Amino acid sequence: MPSLETEAIILRSTVFGEADKLVSFFSRTYGRLRGVAPAARKSRRRFGPALEPLTYVRLWFFERENRELTRLEQCEVLESFWDAAPEYEHSVALNHIAELCELLLPEREPHERNFRLTLMVLRCLREKMPVTSALVYFQVWTARLAGWLPEIDRCSRCGNPLQAEETTHVSLSMGHFYCSRCHQSGTRNLSAASRSIALKMLSQPLTHLTQEDWQPQHLAELQRLFLDLIEHHTERKLATRELLHVTH
Repeated sequence: MPSLETEAIILRSTVFGEADKLVSFFSRTYGRLRGVAPAARKSRRRFGPALEPLTYVRLWFFERENRELTRLEQCEVLESFWDAAPEYEHSVALNHIAELCELLLPEREPHERNFRLTLMVLRCLREKMPVTSALVYFQVWTARLAGWLPEIDRCSRCGNPLQAEETTHVSLSMGHFYCSRCHQSGTRNLSAASRSIALKMLSQPLTHLTQEDWQPQHLAELQRLFLDLIEHHTERKLATRELLHVTH
């Protein structure tokens, strides 16, 4: 069987047997996959630094009949993001991105928009964009692409536009945004300033946004909301959440 070629983002690589590595990667063409990199621990000649987490690579691999794991043949580094982020805050951010990709992306299903989103956020982090701004953008769009986020500029019940200055009421279980007249018990408040930032994030690429008016308390409010939304729908607690210093 001929080898398959794809661009990919390495998510994790761990020890596998005596000499191999088990690699989780997000492929542009084939979706999220796992594979064995033979003898990767014995010699760096074949794979070099290409299997480091959050490396953007060109990857060649074989699908093995009736096997869940692929067999990696060769990797070529296209861009590295880990070396550009030695600070603790950046390393936590990269681990958080990898965790969300592994948790939310089904195996063997291409997700071009998620791939482009992940690559854009990694590049922005490398260019020293504020970590929280980049991560909140990634969290907001991850929820949108997963289908958990409706239009947030109008009330999910009455359909009327949400006013720019009004507090919005959010239902995590329904993924709905309500105006002050339609909200029910059990919803949580989202300030007008925080919703305004989310609307801007959903309207433009991260690289085009100006962030002068993005206050830390509003970014923190959005991050809590979207991490709660992700944890609610996945029924999983995110391991990296506490490292981000985001409380429930």
